[in-house]
Amino acid sequence: MKLKTKNYKLKTNDGQSLVEILAAMAIFVITSAAAIFLFFGGQSLSVDSFNSQLALERASEGLEAARSIKERNWDELTEGEHGLIFIGGQWQFSGDSDVKDIFTRKVNISTINANTKKASTTITWQTDPARAQKVELVEQLTNWKNPLVGGCGADLLSGNWASPQVIGSADIGPGNEGTDVAVKLPYVFVSATASSGSKPDLLVFNVGNPAAPALVRQIDIGSGGISALFLKDNYLYAASSNDSRELAIFNIVDPPNTSEAGFLNLSGSADALSVLAIPNSNVAAVGRKDGASYEIVFVDVSNPGLPGIISQTAVGGDVNDFTYANRKLYAVSEDSDDDIWVFDVINPLTPNLIGTHDLRDGAEDISVSFQLPGDLLVGNEGNKFIVVGATTTDQMYIRSSFSTNGDVNDIVCVTGNLAFLATANSTKEFIILNIANPDSITEYASLNLPQLGTGIDFADNKIFMSIRSNDALRIITSQ
Repeated sequence: MKLKTKNYKLKTNDGQSLVEILAAMAIFVITSAAAIFLFFGGQSLSVDSFNSQLALERASEGLEAARSIKERNWDELTEGEHGLIFIGGQWQFSGDSDVKDIFTRKVNISTINANTKKASTTITWQTDPARAQKVELVEQLTNWKNPLVGGCGADLLSGNWASPQVIGSADIGPGNEGTDVAVKLPYVFVSATASSGSKPDLLVFNVGNPAAPALVRQIDIGSGGISALFLKDNYLYAASSNDSRELAIFNIVDPPNTSEAGFLNLSGSADALSVLAIPNSNVAAVGRKDGASYEIVFVDVSNPGLPGIISQTAVGGDVNDFTYANRKLYAVSEDSDDDIWVFDVINPLTPNLIGTHDLRDGAEDISVSFQLPGDLLVGNEGNKFIVVGATTTDQMYIRSSFSTNGDVNDIVCVTGNLAFLATANSTKEFIILNIANPDSITEYASLNLPQLGTGIDFADNKIFMSIRSNDALRIITSQ
């Protein structure tokens, strides 16, 4: 028996299958393209972010270089666009730009005033012809190192100084008292005295974070301590009560490694009370306590390791402070007949006494500063701040005075018509005066601090103040 079989035919829709295949291929292509786009797009964004970070680092390096050039020599900060080169262990300007990899860097220097310049570092690069990229950083540079060559500090004030506030402080150890302060940002030097000869006499703080000053160095020069400081270039000059080194000179090229470069033992045992290094010279003036054979001593410091006396002048009273302006050196003393002594120092190696002046205030004058065009700002133990017209040194006169109700131990004035005082007023140790009108002084603001103010300096819109306490450093700024 023969079996019969049937043939079955599978019916298909050929057109529908083709469409499905094409659709699947299209989805695959689109999905792949999207994945590729996302991948390479992500890669592009990653590369842009990486390049931007590198550019920012290059810009930051440019500002660091500008700061290091400023520290080395303010006069090297010439106006215009500069490139940078690191040679001989230091940064130098070279050409009008420098190039590394895809980045072009330009450092532009512009002048704001005699002691303030603006540095802007611009980094440019191109990822493709249609996309030019740029990063720019800007910083204000100030010639903190140079003493005033006449007039109040030309630094910019900002914020509300009518409401000053303490933002930081530092302790110099039990039994020590702050006597003066000098600033070379980001470092602050504080001098001290103590009954114990083993206490540190000079302390160095890093105030990069002003809310938390960090002690980086302390030096003991022996008994007596340090009464006053003056900073010029890479050296710090100190007036000391130490009978073997009335003048001490410190090398501060690297502040955390500050070291004594040299000292001078003056005749007799009278303490040194004040010091000033004359600008554009290798001469320093030291003021001494009454009882010295000569209370004003001019010293050759061309070799800081071996200073030597140039000339000396007898005053007859304590010489408490100096200021310099218009190639003249002014000294204030306790002498009952001559409060102000004026020296012509056109040639500092041959200082010439050209006049004296009696303020007839019956009080010892202990601090002095200078405001252009020709006014001396004098503080005394008679609780007064006095403006002395000194345009003509042989015809000086009192323009006005202001009662501070406490000795005016130190003065710093800043363009913007403000004078900052460290005083012995028990409720206003820090006083700000408005001196816009020298014939009519008014109080602008004040602060009550734990102890009397002894020294004062200004930098970066901040006041740095020493007080007669072991908690000796106060950092003050505007609201």
